[in-house]
Amino acid sequence: MDLVEELASCSEKLLSILQHSAIGREVQIEQINELLTKRESIIEKLKQAKTNDLEKHPKAAQIVKMEQEIKKGLHQLFTLIKKNIKELNEKKRFHQSYVNPYTHLQTVDGRFYDKRR
Repeated sequence: MDLVEELASCSEKLLSILQHSAIGREVQIEQINELLTKRESIIEKLKQAKTNDLEKHPKAAQIVKMEQEIKKGLHQLFTLIKKNIKELNEKKRFHQSYVNPYTHLQTVDGRFYDKRR
């Protein structure tokens, strides 16, 4: 299997993982990281090969189309994770306000100020 076909199959796997998130998020992220690392190494090998026949390869247009879909899927996953982190931080903040509701208030009760020097 040449590098372009290997890149296409790796991209297909990555796209299928991004589109079908039936597995747990931890496992999904691990698989995505592995495939992105594999794709990066394949792309580096393609850059080093410097073959001019890449545009003429039958799967080149398919790879470009998949790349756009992969970027969309990664962006959606990233925004979902950011949203979940934001919700988690808000839950922590609200929980803290129930535990001790007076932490954000500054009071001067009980302080003694001596006017003499």
